[in-house]
Amino acid sequence: MVKDFKKLMVHLEELRKKHRTLDNKINELYTHHITEELRRLKTEKLWLKDEIYRIEKELIDNGMIVNGYH
Repeated sequence: MVKDFKKLMVHLEELRKKHRTLDNKINELYTHHITEELRRLKTEKLWLKDEIYRIEKELIDNGMIVNGYH
């Protein structure tokens, strides 16, 4: 269980970093105009947010408390 917890926490932090990076890139692209790349990045960002939520819920459901990230 501890090994799974550590693995999930590492994965969760990686997802959070990717989410922040995409958020910054999307904000940068918004200053120009909406492109196919922007749509793709927004879709990826939403997927990361869903995955972050799923992992946080799993950790909470297993009695491990994690600070929320939104």
